Amino acid sequence: MNGKMKATAVVIRSYNNPNVTKAVKRFLDMGVGKIHVVVNAAPDKGATHAFLSEVSDNRLVILDMEEGYSWSNALNLSLMSLHIGNAGGDGIRYVFNVSVEALFESRDVEAMLDAITDEPETAVVGTSFEGRQDGNVADLGRSYNHPRNTGMLLSLKTLGDLWCGFDAWCDAAGGMEDIDFILRTRALSSRRVVMLDLRVKIILGKHYHQGEKEKREQAAMDQIIARWRALFKLGSPERKRIDEVISQMRIASGT
Repeated sequence: MNGKMKATAVVIRSYNNPNVTKAVKRFLDMGVGKIHVVVNAAPDKGATHAFLSEVSDNRLVILDMEEGYSWSNALNLSLMSLHIGNAGGDGIRYVFNVSVEALFESRDVEAMLDAITDEPETAVVGTSFEGRQDGNVADLGRSYNHPRNTGMLLSLKTLGDLWCGFDAWCDAAGGMEDIDFILRTRALSSRRVVMLDLRVKIILGKHYHQGEKEKREQAAMDQIIARWRALFKLGSPERKRIDEVISQMRIASGT
């Protein structure tokens, strides 16, 4: 397992969040090979560098985005950096996109690494989460029935070296770049997407509101679905495949 962990790069999108230090230390202690913290440099104003100044480890890389920051662009910048590093022999095989607020333990990451290597066609592994707000369990919504970048493990080899990353179009549509990515992976390939039921705890902010969150997420998913369906005519083999995956994922309104 140490070999798999060492071949894993953790990617965290964060700015002005002091909890990033605990998250970084937690993953370094697990033995991951690299950690990217991608920062929205302008509003962050050096805060993340200050938070992480106590961490002295060459596995930690802070990527400052001076312009163009978005959820998708941040992930894609990290992915590009990892590909460049691999061209120089870094040997990163797995990318673990994760939220600062998701409290992953070593056993959770190990279970996900086992799952992504059990079958050669497995490209993505996600997990269930248990939302915690002021000590109480809080529902996260049905969008979390699929792998989310809250904690999603990717196999670079299975996806392919020329994998194009996350679609930044989703950022302007309200996010859900991870749901769009899962839809793309399932519709355009035979690669496997696996969900584990690890119930990883995730800390929710005091202003978290489930109903409003689900409305925003559903609105974004509706735009993503409409975009995919508009690519091919109704009744075409391509459209049938896309509609089949959308139905299986149960992400359309009213499903």
